Amino acid sequence: MPKLENMGATARKILPVIYVLDTSGSMLNARISAVNQAMSETVDVLKDVSDKNPTAEIRIGVLQFASEATWVTPENELVYIDDFYWNNLGVAGTTNLKSALDELFNKLSRSEFLDNEVGYKLPVIIFMSDGEPDDDSYELSLKKLTTDNNWFKYATKIAIAIDDECDIDVLEKITGNKESVIQVSNMESLKKLIKVVSATASLIGVKSRTDSNSTHAVMDTVKKEMDGEIDFFEHSDSEPSPAPDINDLDGGWGNDDDWS
Repeated sequence: MPKLENMGATARKILPVIYVLDTSGSMLNARISAVNQAMSETVDVLKDVSDKNPTAEIRIGVLQFASEATWVTPENELVYIDDFYWNNLGVAGTTNLKSALDELFNKLSRSEFLDNEVGYKLPVIIFMSDGEPDDDSYELSLKKLTTDNNWFKYATKIAIAIDDECDIDVLEKITGNKESVIQVSNMESLKKLIKVVSATASLIGVKSRTDSNSTHAVMDTVKKEMDGEIDFFEHSDSEPSPAPDINDLDGGWGNDDDWS
């Protein structure tokens, strides 16, 4: 685990990798089993990416949502990937997407998760869901998140829609582009997809600066890796917001007025 006080060591910037996982009752049996197995195997992949990069390290957050949203990882900090171990998740309840979006808004902040003095890379946020929100109350929370939280706005966002019942339109609103939504029905393909998306997004994330094209780069690679196994959506009319023209500052991005 890197320590700022280590003399002569260059502090590595932090790449936040955050999973937002639907654990409502409809994820029972094969779906949650596939997620649990894939996430357990993905941890080693992320550790390898983090260990081999000299300029950035991965810290992870896992948020599950059903009738309410709760952090699987500590709610007050991102976890060093070397210290993280996957514990299988269970399922129950409804699909309260609003609560998950509110948690992201609160935690993607320099007063919460993003408070380290060494600075941060663009976050990677990976959503997974198999259904649709309980109601339309999520819309105001999503608008606030996409409008008032720049960490989320410029993050690399990928959504995995599990089976045909999932509301693709909602996930498209979250990621900002339908191309960034991947639908999968075969559970073996789902397990592979979780690992491929995680590895690709983290590899690109630790190397990039403030590049809003990161999502497109991730999707191009995922398409090649999953060729023939999954059908991908084409580009929608919406495009990711251009990244701000800023330097890779030691203390993070901007100031507290610029970054929520």
